[in-house]
This record gives sequence, C-alpha cells and structure tokens, in this order.
Amino acid sequence: MMTSQTPSPTPSSPAPAMAPAPAAAPATAPAPATDLASLSPAQRWTRALRALARVVANPEETEQVLVFSNLANAGSMGKRLDRFFTDPSGARLYDEHRAIDSRTVDLDQLAALPAGTLGHAYAHFLRSRGFTPDVFDGPPPDVSDPRASYVIQRMRQTHDLWHVVTGHDTDPAGEIALQAFTFAQVRAPSTFILSTVGTLRGLREHPTLAREVLAAFRTGRRAEKLVTFPWEDHWATPLAEVRAMLGLPNNPVATKAAA
Repeated sequence: MMTSQTPSPTPSSPAPAMAPAPAAAPATAPAPATDLASLSPAQRWTRALRALARVVANPEETEQVLVFSNLANAGSMGKRLDRFFTDPSGARLYDEHRAIDSRTVDLDQLAALPAGTLGHAYAHFLRSRGFTPDVFDGPPPDVSDPRASYVIQRMRQTHDLWHVVTGHDTDPAGEIALQAFTFAQVRAPSTFILSTVGTLRGLREHPTLAREVLAAFRTGRRAEKLVTFPWEDHWATPLAEVRAMLGLPNNPVATKAAA
C-alpha cells in the first residue's frame, strides 16, 4: 500500500518538535453487575428471553445459556435453596466450602486411578473433550446472596460429573436430555424451557429425541439427589457403585446421535 512521506528536514531547518504524548485516560472501574434480586419479574424475563433467543440462534453461546438460566431461575431460587440447605449433605458442602476446580482437582492424579473409578472416568471425560474443571470458572457476578451463589456455582462445577454418571454426551441431543434429567432433579424453570425448546428444534434431525428426553426426565425423578452428592469423597469409588448410590442404571442408555 502506498503511503505519503514527509521529506527529512535539512540542516538549515529545525527538526519538527515532537508532539506531547496524550495524557492517559483515567482508569474506569467496570460497572457492577445488576443484582438479579433487584429486578422485577418483567425485567428478568425480558432479559432471559433475549438471552434464550441468542442461544436458539447459536447453541454454542454457552455464556448466554448461563445468563438465561440465572435470570429464569431467580424468581424460584428460594425453594431450591431450602431443599439444598435442609439436606444435611448440602449444608455440609457449603460449610466446608467444597469446590471442584483446578485448585482442588488434580486431573493427573484422577487419571492415575484404576479404570472404572469415578475419578478416572471424570478425568477421561474432560480430557477427551478438551475441557478442564474450570470450564465454568467463577461464581455468577449478578447474585449477591452467598448461599445462592454457592449453589449455582456447585451446579456448574458438577455439570460434567452429571454427564459421566448419566451417560449423556455433550452433543446437542445429550445436553438436551441432561436438561430434562436436571429439571426432574431440581425443578429449575430454565432446565424445563431449554429441554423443551431443544427437543422441538431437534426432532427433525433426531426423530427419537422426544422419547429419549422423556426417559431422561423419568430417570431423574427416580434418582437420588445429585446436587448434594459429595463427589469429592468418591473419586476412587467404582463408577458402578456411585451410580448405585445415586439410583442410576449401571449401563445407562445414552441419547443416540442423529443419523
């Protein structure tokens, strides 16, 4: 590309003065996230549906799934918190600040466990898909209640473990089925909406999807509560035994990829 050039100054002419560097703009702190509890139902659902529309247009926008879920679930969060904290296992998780992330999980150690254990299966699941324990890193910035923030983050951090024990893959059909399973477990509005919308959109390419999603919902109703399960205590436990503890089939029938 051609550019115009300014002739070099001659010895008889003074060199052009250097323009002073512009003053650095003052640093501006990012605006704090709006606390969902301060929004009216109409405001929450307007924003939630906007996020859902983006997810429908591009299912790969994982961040918008989280935005939609937080907004859609905020109005009924109190009931789920009551169920979590009245369960002694849930209260213990919170009191002990249990977390599943790169600071508390060593994938090398889990991968070295015997094949067939929960930890080995989890490490293989993550590595085979290029995931890490920090795939959903950080608590939601728009939730000020520390108990709600913990439960939401715990659900995010254990999401891939739910994949491992249910047998549902991370392809679209598997994610839709897992949403139905999750709705049966926790009754969060977002999981019902995501599984329903996903099923309706996926039927053309995946004719058996509705049946598989319904089966996942029924399995979730029969199973023990995964949300308060102490996964960290069972890395070395055989996966079959963990599934038995949770009331899940040892050989789950996973969703089938579209032909």
